[in-house]
Amino acid sequence: MFWLPILLVAAIGSAHGQQTAQTRVADELSECYRDPNLLNRNNLPPVTMQVLIDIIRKIEDNPNVNMDLRQLSTVLLHTYRQDGIEFHQPENTITSSNVLPFAPTFHAFHRHRLLLTRLIPNNLQVLANDTVSSVLKCTLHHMLSTTVDARVRGDESSCNMLSQYRSLRTARSARSISEDVEILKPAALKSATRRNGHMRHFDPNNDVEFSSFGGSLSERQVVGSTCPLLDGVVNTPWGAVSAGHLIAGIAAGAQPQQVNIFELVRDSTLNYRNVQQTVNSLFPATLSGDLAEAVLIQGTERGSTSISIGTAGNWNSTQATRHFMLQNRVNVEMTDPEIRGDIDGFVLGRSMTSLLGAFSSMKLSQLLDMYYSPRNGALDPNLRACNRRQLLPSYVTSESLISETYAFAAALDTNMPLRGTIVDGMEQLVTSAVTNLMTYATNNMNDMNCATTLTQSNDFRLNTHLYIALDSSWSYAAVFPAISHLIDSIEVGKFGSSITLLSAFDGSIIINTTHSLADFYAEYTQNRHVQIPNGVNLETSLNAIRLRMQDTLRNESSANYVGGNSTVLLYLINSGNLQVNSAVQEHARLLNDTVPDLRLLFASSNNQYDTLWTLVRDMYSDIFTINLNQAGTNVANAMQPVLQRIQRVGRRIVNPICGAAFAEGTSGTRQFIDAVEPGYVNFYALSANYFYVSDNVNRKVRISRSGAGAGSLIICSSRTNPQPRDNSTASNQDTAATACQTLGASGNVEISLVDYCADYSTISSCPPLYLSIRSDAELTAGSFASAVCTDASCRFPYNIRYQVQVEELGCWSGASSVTASFIFILASLYFTLKGSL
Repeated sequence: MFWLPILLVAAIGSAHGQQTAQTRVADELSECYRDPNLLNRNNLPPVTMQVLIDIIRKIEDNPNVNMDLRQLSTVLLHTYRQDGIEFHQPENTITSSNVLPFAPTFHAFHRHRLLLTRLIPNNLQVLANDTVSSVLKCTLHHMLSTTVDARVRGDESSCNMLSQYRSLRTARSARSISEDVEILKPAALKSATRRNGHMRHFDPNNDVEFSSFGGSLSERQVVGSTCPLLDGVVNTPWGAVSAGHLIAGIAAGAQPQQVNIFELVRDSTLNYRNVQQTVNSLFPATLSGDLAEAVLIQGTERGSTSISIGTAGNWNSTQATRHFMLQNRVNVEMTDPEIRGDIDGFVLGRSMTSLLGAFSSMKLSQLLDMYYSPRNGALDPNLRACNRRQLLPSYVTSESLISETYAFAAALDTNMPLRGTIVDGMEQLVTSAVTNLMTYATNNMNDMNCATTLTQSNDFRLNTHLYIALDSSWSYAAVFPAISHLIDSIEVGKFGSSITLLSAFDGSIIINTTHSLADFYAEYTQNRHVQIPNGVNLETSLNAIRLRMQDTLRNESSANYVGGNSTVLLYLINSGNLQVNSAVQEHARLLNDTVPDLRLLFASSNNQYDTLWTLVRDMYSDIFTINLNQAGTNVANAMQPVLQRIQRVGRRIVNPICGAAFAEGTSGTRQFIDAVEPGYVNFYALSANYFYVSDNVNRKVRISRSGAGAGSLIICSSRTNPQPRDNSTASNQDTAATACQTLGASGNVEISLVDYCADYSTISSCPPLYLSIRSDAELTAGSFASAVCTDASCRFPYNIRYQVQVEELGCWSGASSVTASFIFILASLYFTLKGSL
């Protein structure tokens, strides 16, 4: 009987794995609907592709999860996706703690159940309930699970007037985050009578029509929101995408199978003739699945002879994207986000064999990161989201799509309760649906194309430690979109930047340093914002931040840190009449001198240039006046100058011996490894604190290749241009002061630092060495034979790795310099007298 425990474990695993295919909310997802804090979407991170990728990376990096792309894509669907969950107001309006008023009853659930039980089955693998936090679990669930919430919210008169959402390029009406299409208001959440998700402000019996049929109770909404909410959607620069369809396509393509049609037909009876015997699982997981739903529902409920494809919508906010609102509530079986998710999932699914052939250890997060990138794509520049309209007709023909859709619609018809019976003409309806899809995807979905993408994106990626000292007198509604815009733009993430939120009042930590977008958004909520100490105290906060930064330098010295992320401290100030006395000025000077690679910036709601100029390194470039409004609109324009300043701060190259004390000592030979994508450039800055004195020591920087990769590296240096390039660009005005060299597959490039400060009397007046490393390689269709960057530190498999080596860097600081202090005092006196004239 030794086999009995094995069978028992298998049975338990199978039951667990199929919970999201049952006609009840899965047990491990129920807290997303029971807990009022989790039910309110404003307490969850915005639903963006980068947040989705970040959560998936967390799962991949979990030591208890050991799954490849094939396994993980499938397990995500079985663990977190449950389509069709709707709210059901009890008939007598009396709630019960024993009943959860949510159930998967929307039409999308029936196709979903077939997917999980027949088309993309799970091999008894599950993710533990604590794999990610509850906040991130519910966020992931809502990103992957398609449903339409048609409940009346009370904002229909305004939301239905919003212009169609098109790739962040159209205007939105002013909406406050506090009015962020909240499913539940805080007062309702605290009410015992409404704790289970009540949303309506009228008699629910007026909205739900009851009738008895066959001894069972059914309900049908006959009055609903004119712009209902579509769930299961994530925001991307190339349009809103239904993420569940996307992951389903990848899962089906990674484990392709032909499924006999009779395995999908309920009761083994097929009602239509001339149906092909098998379906390719990729089709119903993506395109055919939604087409079949549209054919069956529109064909039976509306008697349509032409099937309507595509329903546009818009986000509640340009930055805090948590709710996607459809423009109408009819013909919602194949909405715009579902079309995009279907196309992307189908294309990636069809490409999985070749992609995994080139890079067998590719992670799901890497695949998504490459496909939703502005350049290079998923091992092929054609394979990216901006090219979606061209990809659809090249990956599927209308004939094959008609055949697959007809077969799946015939099977789905036996599984989905309908309000009528199609007795003839199914093939014509399917042909209409496919024809309209091809036309709509080509002519109506004017998402940002690849040519526009190139002109609107940078060819460099930031690696920045961003510290934001926040004045809590900003309203959360105004400042959250601004912070969100910055951290999205600098690509906070495992392979990019980090974010730390501090108090501008006392410098205390509000949100600790994190490389995770999802974690930051999960922690920085309205409730957390109101707990931040109020006001700005520059003397206290600058001193506390300086001490913290010096601790960081000591830790980096112990870890032999030679180079990496730039460091920026940004004060976001809303308070007026700041007190800047000599003590504040001294704290700022000490911060700038003892943490030489830090750039201190100020962004204020009112012009405080005359107050703050003495605290920064560059009085003309480091102080900004920003206009943030309660509606959170115009954020990109308001924050663009601040973002551009952050972008000009190069990655650090340092002498790890220096630490915070800057005691005398040379670095000897030290190095670090970095990587650049084909066609991209990395920018660095080496402070004069490391080469100020000329003492007959041969100080230099040396760059060499540390791995394979196509093309050459172009190494440029400058003393005046923080972003030196080998070609003339808007950011490279002083081409005569820029020196460039080419590094091929072998050898190295050396830059001598001898006498670099010979003409400067102080450290602060001697400019840094600015350095850039650019790859001139181009990724072309079919050129990628194998991965060249495969270890855990590689963001993309085509990254080109190189080594930056420093020799004999020194340690000098102006923190105790009498000359520096004297010049500082003279400058202060000059501007004080000038202001009084």
